[in-house]
Amino acid sequence: MTSVLLDASILASKLLLKTLPFMLLGVLLAEFIVALGVVEKLSWLAKPITRFSHLREECGVSFLLAFISPTAANAMLADYYEKGFIEKKELFIAAMINSFPAIVMHWRYLLPVVVPLLGVAGVIYFGTLMLVGLLKTTLLMLVGRLVLEGGDTSLKPDADIEAGRGRGRAVSNPNPDPALRVREAFRKSLRASEPVMKRMVVITVPTMFLVCLLMEVGAFDALSSLLGGVAASLPVPPDALGVIAAHLGHHTAACTVASGLLAAGRLSVRDVVITLLFGNVLASVTTALRFFTPHYVSIFGPRVGLELMAVSTAIRDGIALVLIAALMLLW
Repeated sequence: MTSVLLDASILASKLLLKTLPFMLLGVLLAEFIVALGVVEKLSWLAKPITRFSHLREECGVSFLLAFISPTAANAMLADYYEKGFIEKKELFIAAMINSFPAIVMHWRYLLPVVVPLLGVAGVIYFGTLMLVGLLKTTLLMLVGRLVLEGGDTSLKPDADIEAGRGRGRAVSNPNPDPALRVREAFRKSLRASEPVMKRMVVITVPTMFLVCLLMEVGAFDALSSLLGGVAASLPVPPDALGVIAAHLGHHTAACTVASGLLAAGRLSVRDVVITLLFGNVLASVTTALRFFTPHYVSIFGPRVGLELMAVSTAIRDGIALVLIAALMLLW
């Protein structure tokens, strides 16, 4: 048992070093951007999305940041929600829209694997994953347009806000000296973000340790075996079951197995694409519990984080299943 605890602690420490700094940076960056008054200068880039979705301009800045660091972008949204600048429904819509940049950036590690191994099948598979993300974002933009109020969607101060009693935040008069203005904005952002960052650390560390402990005792391996049994009932060729089982471990393993079966003529391009998509849907369950739980819970808190993770995963998998059905019928 001591060895398991030690291994879990080491793994949790490694993962925390990779994720926690970006989460804290996102909170600090959110406060710094607002204190510096650059939201209006950046928000125009994402204005078509925010305007159509009735999201605030600051959510557009978060969307742009998600192309660089999804963790920092979501931490920015969490900071706005924590301070009451956006409501829960706007937080959910903005956070799930932020997932699209992360999907787009998957090309960095997915394309170098799927294209050399699978050729045309790999290109189609990757394109379908991008389409899932695009459809999810489009759907959420439509939901935002229907459920969020339109009109002025920026966090502009009013008398109550300046007095600290309302939603939004006050904006101080800009310092004529740019260097002094930047330093003052940084000091303000540090003061404003400190409570949120402390809460984030308190939640993140034990959550990450718990997830790593479950990994070490084999809880996720058992879940993968259970899902592997589900794969036997899927409408795919028997040879494809090995691909799905491998996908529950890692997408590279799945592509490697699929490549061999494709080269041997035991699976067609159609079979490979549909099988990998099924494997992606099943793997999303373990991925959500293993990786997304620490991410969402640490950033948004236990209740909101788990709700957001569940809704986001359900929407993505639902769209993926619809596309799989369409491919099976039309291809």
